[in-house]
Amino acid sequence: MKTFSAFLIERKAPKFKNTDAADVNEIMMGYFLAGDWRKFEGAKDAKSQHANKSEKIGEEETKAQTDRAKVMAKEVIAWSKKNGYNGKVKKIWWTARPGVLSKAVGVAVDSRKNPTDVLIQFSDGEFLGVSAKSTKTSGDIGFKNPGIGTVSKNLKIDLSGHNTDAVEALLKQYPDLSRSAKTRKKEIRADSKIAKRAEELGAKVLNSIRDDLLKSLKTKKDEDLKEYLLSDWLDAKDAVYPRYVKVTGMKTGASIEDPMSNTKIAALSSEDVVLSKVGNDSIGVMAGKKRIMKMRAKFESQKLASSVKFSGDPWK
Repeated sequence: MKTFSAFLIERKAPKFKNTDAADVNEIMMGYFLAGDWRKFEGAKDAKSQHANKSEKIGEEETKAQTDRAKVMAKEVIAWSKKNGYNGKVKKIWWTARPGVLSKAVGVAVDSRKNPTDVLIQFSDGEFLGVSAKSTKTSGDIGFKNPGIGTVSKNLKIDLSGHNTDAVEALLKQYPDLSRSAKTRKKEIRADSKIAKRAEELGAKVLNSIRDDLLKSLKTKKDEDLKEYLLSDWLDAKDAVYPRYVKVTGMKTGASIEDPMSNTKIAALSSEDVVLSKVGNDSIGVMAGKKRIMKMRAKFESQKLASSVKFSGDPWK
């Protein structure tokens, strides 16, 4: 039974998906960039989504995301003025819906290579995309989160089998567990012994996936490895249209990165690449003496009851 204090904490901090908070942040950043809902293409839908997501995440989180969005918008405008965007903001799109980005710019855009969340059109006709992240922490954070299927397909290796085998091992040990991942997640978390075993097996899954990925990458020639990292993990192999920047709203302030022009890309393009094991589930990527990132395998939530994906994380 929950204590009264635990009940109050739960009521004060409602559970919600990270995507709900991210959507509120993106919509409000778009609004602050526009300064007027009349400049926000699809404003009616955006407002409806904002109301729905805000209710899910609660008043406190909505305010936090809105405050960050305001700072993020200010930083984007400042950056645009310093980098050749001289027109005023004419129109804004929230590109969460499939096809919105391509329709807005008038050409087909591969969203896998262009992670624009909010698109700006300036009065001179120029476009600038903004990929947004909002975090309670400070400093550099990861942006790329490829699924295990995408990585497996592009490298022509099977990384999913480790998780499948581990789930089967857990079900064999605890035959009453559900084969439904959603139900199994609740069952695992409700039993400390099962949760401990899932944690052990899950850690081995991530370790095996990491080792297989590292083995595959080390078979590549240096130039092919660089091309893969720039294209699949950093979205920076070729110039993309529309041009976009990555803005991160943090606990205090915001930071902006141009993925086509930064010291990591420069180092990766000119220096030898060195890969190494980091911890249980990550691959460290270095170019010369500069740390580029960690390629980390992780479960979306509960080990052995949620999907496995990757993230390109800062390597400090």
